[in-house]
Amino acid sequence: MLDARDVSLSNYEGLDLRTDALTEARRRWPNTSFQEANLFDPKFDSKRYHTVMALEVLEHLFEPEKALERLVSLADEYLLLTVPNEPWFQMMNLVRGRDLIRLGNHPEHINHWNKSTFAEFVEPYAEVVRVTTRFPFVILIAKPRK
Repeated sequence: MLDARDVSLSNYEGLDLRTDALTEARRRWPNTSFQEANLFDPKFDSKRYHTVMALEVLEHLFEPEKALERLVSLADEYLLLTVPNEPWFQMMNLVRGRDLIRLGNHPEHINHWNKSTFAEFVEPYAEVVRVTTRFPFVILIAKPRK
C-alpha cells in the first residue's frame, strides 16, 4: 500500500478554506504548498494547472456550477472530481447510525449525484473522459473544452 510520505507533491499546490484540513495536509506532505484561499480569489485569475482536482467539494456548494466553471478555467489538461455516490452514501450513513434524523444525509451535503447524474452535470462544462465508482464515491476525469 502506498504511504503518503512516499509521494512527492513538490509540483502541487493545495487550497482549502478549512484550517483543520490544511493542518493535516501540511503534516502529511510537509514539502508541498498548501494555503488557505478561496478559489475565486482574483490572484488565481492568471494561474493554470495541468490537472485540477476537487475531491468531495462540489456536494457542499450552493452554486456548484460556478465552482465547476472556475475549476475548468484553471485546468490545462484534466479535471479530477469526486463526489459521494448517492443514494449509497446516505444508506451507508444510515447503516453506521450516522445522521439518522436526516435519513443518512450529511448535514453539509446540499447536492446529490450518482454516476450518471454527475457526468450529466459536468458535461456542459468539460468533456467527460471517464466516470467510475469506488464505493461510496463517484470519480470523474474530464478535459476542459478548448
